[in-house]
Amino acid sequence: MNKFSTFLSVLCVFSFTLLAQIPSGYYDTALGQKQAALKTALHLKIMKANVLNYGSGSGSTWSGFAKTDIRPEDGTVWDMYSNNHIAANGVSAASGMNIEHSFAKSWWGGTETQAYRDIHHLNPSNSTANSAKGSWPMAVVDGTISWQNDVIKVGKSNSRGGGEITAWEPADEYKGDFSRAYMYMVTAYEDYSTLWTGNSVNQLDNNTYPVFEQWAVDMLLKWSEQDPVSQKEINRNNEVYKIQGNRNPYIDYQLMGEYVWGKLTTVPFTTDGNVDYPYLSTPSTGTYIDFGKVAYQQTGTSTIRIKALNLTGDLTITVDGTNAANFAPQTSSISKAQAETGYDLLINFTAQSIGAQTAILTISGGGITGTQVNLKAMGTDEFMALPANNITENGFVANWTASAEATGYTLNIYSLQSDGAAQSVTLLEEDFTNGLPGGWTSEGWISKTDMPGSIKMASGAQIGKIIFPVLDLSGQEITLTVQARQYSSDAGAELTATLNNQTLAVWPTGVANQDFTVSIPQGSATSTLALSAAAGKRLFVDYVKVATKGTLLTSVPFAGYPKSTGNVLSYSIEGLESDSTYYYSVAPQGNSTTLSGQIEVRTGVFTAVEKTNSKTTIWSASPEGILLQNLPVNCRLNLLDMMGKQLQSLQPTSSELKLRLPAKGAYLLQVQQHDEVKTMKILY
Repeated sequence: MNKFSTFLSVLCVFSFTLLAQIPSGYYDTALGQKQAALKTALHLKIMKANVLNYGSGSGSTWSGFAKTDIRPEDGTVWDMYSNNHIAANGVSAASGMNIEHSFAKSWWGGTETQAYRDIHHLNPSNSTANSAKGSWPMAVVDGTISWQNDVIKVGKSNSRGGGEITAWEPADEYKGDFSRAYMYMVTAYEDYSTLWTGNSVNQLDNNTYPVFEQWAVDMLLKWSEQDPVSQKEINRNNEVYKIQGNRNPYIDYQLMGEYVWGKLTTVPFTTDGNVDYPYLSTPSTGTYIDFGKVAYQQTGTSTIRIKALNLTGDLTITVDGTNAANFAPQTSSISKAQAETGYDLLINFTAQSIGAQTAILTISGGGITGTQVNLKAMGTDEFMALPANNITENGFVANWTASAEATGYTLNIYSLQSDGAAQSVTLLEEDFTNGLPGGWTSEGWISKTDMPGSIKMASGAQIGKIIFPVLDLSGQEITLTVQARQYSSDAGAELTATLNNQTLAVWPTGVANQDFTVSIPQGSATSTLALSAAAGKRLFVDYVKVATKGTLLTSVPFAGYPKSTGNVLSYSIEGLESDSTYYYSVAPQGNSTTLSGQIEVRTGVFTAVEKTNSKTTIWSASPEGILLQNLPVNCRLNLLDMMGKQLQSLQPTSSELKLRLPAKGAYLLQVQQHDEVKTMKILY
């Protein structure tokens, strides 16, 4: 939109960063894709939208326009089909205006599907212009003009070749806006490919790629280049995202159309190549780091990946909030070079008090808008077994916290063996006592404070969605159980459960809590479950559980155990089998404290390398993650899922590291030193 070009030329890059608001990682699934594959990857990302009701009233298209299409200078409706400035009332049609489908609804039969109500291509329009435009395709009108005002014209076009067609042409200042809306529609609704009909046949073919006829591709890319993305479009895209939960990638990345159809079709898509302003790609504002339970006066550790582009200087790390003194980043400054290469920031939490501990970590400087990360942990005085250390191929040292008035401790070392019987195995269980736990993510609007022990999902204008940690759903007879209820007067608000973005169940809720259960098809070790509520249909989720059928395991004590260790807080165990999994638990003596949790340990592998005084990296498991020991100097760790997708990458600062994992399951850990890479399989 050219009228903003002067304004944009004097905008500092910092303002652009503030207003672009692309969620961190939003386009990760499109990275490295080209042409048709890129278009399909974008389709899968943006195909689901929580659209408003078509028409007027609360929660309708016109209430959406009140957020997306208002002129900032006078508060009137922004009409891209005329120069009229009509007052808006926020809930119903402005005088003499219609809701216009810029991408004609008759092109897919006119049925009131999601596309019919998708604001990304709906615009407030002067009713006379709307009527004149009809359902004609968009093109250069270079023949007889049948209707025009100062903004659009309708008439004959020779753009297609092989004979005149009737078309409509927008003003130069809006040609890029409409071009990017057309690109969005054939991408978001790629699955409509067989439906294109009516006047669309002069512009679209019945395929998923390239969809547009070549003359249309040439015209849309030309218009998009001549009228680049404006601040109006950026603002509108951000507001539509708040409403619908999906974005227009052709606005977010000016060159996206070139990657899909144009001069960049041989180049794999990358977000880095499209960003020319200071930008923090990870983490995003609102990210949670949950240290879980940490024993009183003990220290827990977590790592956050920091990656930035085009910084103007170094980044500053600060921690503020109620319990800020208990959270300690390893550094308060990250250099421009480190951040742009990618930096793993280590954060320690020391439980100086009992109960929930929170703080806000802020990343600022270098030209970026300050990004806030939520830190939380639970300081506990409950008796706990701690992760093992000094792990060798035939032993380890077990550790635990002190228990008040204990006269000693009983340590049990055991393995788990199957007797062939089946049992219900809980993969995940959560009652949201402390809000949304670590490993979970959210989209749209959720609240953890409206009702303690509940997650409130959706608002009047935004969806609400919570995404489970990655779960291994490769087992048998898996079930999802959810307890939920409607919010206030949002009668029958529906809770939708999805697996890998495919709907599993839709449950209408009531005033009182209800339990809902659905069987989950057998998935993979990296399956993703989610729960969502539509805008204006708010609800509470109080409890979730995922369970499967598994083999019943019984404990087999190691010879000589359980045994009393005396009044100590650690104990060395020897004589174990190498490359084997053991468990230990501890019970205090002389008081009423209950048995500790179970700690998993995997002994090391005896190798020829170790006989030459070189140590092999080994790992052990605990409820909080895994403990890595004997890490090589200056190595890099890459954590992958079993499909090879990278989940974390970091560079340890010592030979020992605690690493939190997203969920129970199987992982691959690459230990890279110089040109040598060793891969370990981790069963957590």
